[in-house]
This record gives sequence, structure tokens and C-alpha cells, in this order.
Amino acid sequence: MIGHTSQKVDAAIKEGKVRILIDAIDPEKHLEQLTTTGPYAGSLEAFTTGVKLRTRYSHLLGELPTRKTKLWASDSKRVVDTARYFSAGFFSLDWEEVANLELISETEGLGANTLTPGDTCKWYRDDAEYGHDYGIGMLKKFIPTYLEAVRDRLAQQNPDIVFDIGEIYSMQEMCGFETTVRGSSQWCDVFTHEDWLNFEYARDLIHYYRSGPGNPYGPTMGWLWLNATMNLITAGSSVGSMFFSFVHDGDIIPMLAAFDLFHDDEDLPVTHILKSRHWRTSQITPMGGRIILERISCSSSEHTGGSEANFVRVNVNDGIVGIPGCSEGPGGSCPLSEFRELVQRRGKEVGDFREKCGLGREAPEKITFLHQ
Repeated sequence: MIGHTSQKVDAAIKEGKVRILIDAIDPEKHLEQLTTTGPYAGSLEAFTTGVKLRTRYSHLLGELPTRKTKLWASDSKRVVDTARYFSAGFFSLDWEEVANLELISETEGLGANTLTPGDTCKWYRDDAEYGHDYGIGMLKKFIPTYLEAVRDRLAQQNPDIVFDIGEIYSMQEMCGFETTVRGSSQWCDVFTHEDWLNFEYARDLIHYYRSGPGNPYGPTMGWLWLNATMNLITAGSSVGSMFFSFVHDGDIIPMLAAFDLFHDDEDLPVTHILKSRHWRTSQITPMGGRIILERISCSSSEHTGGSEANFVRVNVNDGIVGIPGCSEGPGGSCPLSEFRELVQRRGKEVGDFREKCGLGREAPEKITFLHQ
């Protein structure tokens, strides 16, 4: 749709019919790629994140094994590139001397032993109503509530060119995509502040219903990584001090749904913006978004009676987020034993992955590759 919109604008400009003059990038050249130019380049973000986390967790570097440290990435070029840039920032430019990046296939046959459960969950892929496309369906119900007025406004400004609602939505997408490549975009100036608030909510709807809390498959898919990570945290430093997994934003969202971190008492409506919502994609999975689970050992008398105890804390994009019903520990953390019980309880609530996804008992039932 983005490419079609750009072609229509280009044609109108050549004919002298449009007063919105946009020097747009060719989206086909950058589609599905990690951006490498401009102040918001994905490569720059990944590298600086590596440096930032090295600084924050430098005390753990001495606990790394003498053998190479494993990292994992889903086998998509931009995800792999992100992992490589991050590793250069975290370890060094010679990171391959001390670390090994393992690529996890995005193919359908891996069952639960995957970083991309949306690709292996058969019924999620095949369910036309409530599967992967559920989010787009809900988006299409919402965008007419604001884009019809935008369409009329653009038609008044440019009476010789007619855009449909889908094309106007693509213009809003181009603002973000082009900004990540160039640092700015003239598309952004086409829309009002109110238009952008509506677009923000439209993006929330897509992810909420595509694989988040509003999708019946989302929490089940996300529980796989959450459970595997819970087992690592429970085992402690004996199995490793750091574990890094790199995935698409669409694979982070199911984990957050399984965790129920950004809970809303009602599903997001499509007739109007729910201003009081907690689920905001721009804050949850921005470009370069990251979720960090920390195991903390404390001997505070207030929380442990003077003896050492272990807690789990969740950091979402450099902000501490309390685990629902379990955030009274030091720094908004959750006692490790309660965290383990919470994850196990959620596993029962969201259901068995193979059963939910229509997979046979011969399919892998859990993640097994996350180990040093």
C-alpha cells in the first residue's frame, strides 16, 4: 500500500495536480531491513543499547563462562543484524571471539521450540477471524472514525487527486518509516496532532488484537519464552549470568500478554479511543524495544528479615514495571518463589501450546535451546 500511495503522489506531482510536495524515499529499498542511516538508525540504536547494557551490568561480565557466551536470534536478516550491532556494543568489535550467535529458524515445524511461535502455531496462522489477521480486522473497523474526515480535508486542499482511507493510513506510516531512515519526513506535516493521536491508537489496536492480550492465541504463544526464562532465573548463576534473545516486536508482544504486564480491564474498543488504556505500543515496543528480567539478591531486613533472598524485577525500555500482584519487593520486584508460581499459574490459564495451536503430541512442547 505504501508503494502504491507514493506512485499516486508521484504521478500527481508530474501532472501538476497536487500541492502536497513530498520527496519520498523508495520504500522497496528499505522494506524488511535494519535502517543504517539517520539519527534514529536501527544499527545505531542496537550498538548504543549494547554499550548502555554493558555499563549497567558490567559487574556480571566477570561471571561470564570461559567458553563463548551464547546469544540467540530468530533467523531474519534485520533481527540478526540487530544482534550483531548489539554484540559489538556490549562485548567489543571483536565480539565473535567471546560470543556465539545462534540462529533459530522461523520455519513452521519447530513446534514450541522457537523464538517465533506465530510461525509455528498452525491454528493461529489458519484462523482467518481470530488468528494473525485479527488485528488488521480491528484496525479496519477503527480507522474510518478519523480518516474519513482527513480524506475530506485533503480533498479540499488537493481537489484533483483522490486518496482512499487505506492510502492515507499509509501516509501516516510513511512518516515513521521515513523518519527512521532520514531523520525527518514531510509526511508528518500533512497531519494534525489529533490525527496522530488516532494513529497511535490504531497501532495499539493492531498489536493488541494481532498477538497481544486481545488475541486468544497471543498469551499462549508468549508463555513459551516466559516459562523458559523463568526456569533460567530460578536456576540462578550456575546456568549462566546473562541470556540475550533477539526477535521481532511481534514476538515480544505475546510474552507481555502472557505476563499480563499492561492489563486493561476491558478490551480496546474500535469505536473510539480508550484514553485510560495501559496498552500503548509506542511505549511497549518502540523501535529497538527491549524487555529485561533481572534476578536480584537482597538482604534487606525490611523484605527478608536480614537473610539473603532472591527477587525478580522487570525492566521495559529502561523503566521498571511492576508484575501484577507481585511488586512489593525491593525496587518494585517480586520474590523469586512467587514469580515462579505466577508463571506456572499463567501457564495453566493460557493453555497448552500444542493443543491451542492444533499441533500433534510429536511436536516439541517447550523451548530447549536457551542454555549456556
